[in-house]
Amino acid sequence: MHTRSFLAALLPATVVLATSFTPPADTFTQGVITTRVSLPGNPYDKMLNRLDPAKGDLQGQVQRLAASLTPAEQQQFQAEAAQLSPAMTMGAFMLPRKGTLYCRGSQVRATTDALSYHLENFFDSAKNTGLLLLAAQDKPNQVAYTYDAATVKRSWQSIVVTEVDYTVKPTTETALVAGLPSQKTTYTLKSSAASTSTDPGEMGQKPTALDVWTSAQIPAALNFAHPVYVKEKQGITKLVVYFDKERKQRMVYEFASVQRKPVTDQDLKIKTTGPVLDYAKDEMQIAGQSLGIMLGGAGGPSRQDQD
Repeated sequence: MHTRSFLAALLPATVVLATSFTPPADTFTQGVITTRVSLPGNPYDKMLNRLDPAKGDLQGQVQRLAASLTPAEQQQFQAEAAQLSPAMTMGAFMLPRKGTLYCRGSQVRATTDALSYHLENFFDSAKNTGLLLLAAQDKPNQVAYTYDAATVKRSWQSIVVTEVDYTVKPTTETALVAGLPSQKTTYTLKSSAASTSTDPGEMGQKPTALDVWTSAQIPAALNFAHPVYVKEKQGITKLVVYFDKERKQRMVYEFASVQRKPVTDQDLKIKTTGPVLDYAKDEMQIAGQSLGIMLGGAGGPSRQDQD
């Protein structure tokens, strides 16, 4: 899989195909949703899932966890890590583990933390506009910018899953995801869109398959907050993304909890401490600063420079 595409998939996609709708009585319209992301079978994932962003000093937490491994555990860890592709190794460190969605009507603020960065994304589906903040965890660097759905869609097409590239098969399989009745649909990459490589474990530019769980109680407008955008008519509660043909290297994104409760203006507000760029005008600058922050905190203007 191309590194750029994989890195893009790690950020909550800012693509939204918003439509007007009249929600059923039991539709989730206001409250707080927590999410979690994992890479099953990835040895780095097991360790990094033990991090607590609320305690700060994530780099220090990683070092302490690594030092706590016994010689036998270190040997097993190294053996498992050797089987990973470079993209999945990088993804384990850059993946935001847990997130929170504050939802009220057409407005949603998503917030999440990865090892090197903190991300907040506000979107108003009624206006099709949003504001995104990306800040380094251990350095005073950040980038903030406004965007509209159409503009961002043109730049993030590589992670949009559509029927053009995938065979879509609804199933009768159902499950409860965070208490929400959800139904499974499978997406399989068509041969015409797949990579020509046949090497075992090889990762193409597009995921080879996806299992997508949706619920009638969740508005489709919330799908913008997921790592990969799938055009579903209902809200997605769980995604299993397979990156290789053997389906061993995969990512799982799912709702962890859903609380129907009042959401205040403060809950929806993103606090910025410097210039706010415009994605339509400043795309290249934003891309450079974002990549620098994601790869280790460099690239964005420091808070001292912004004061």
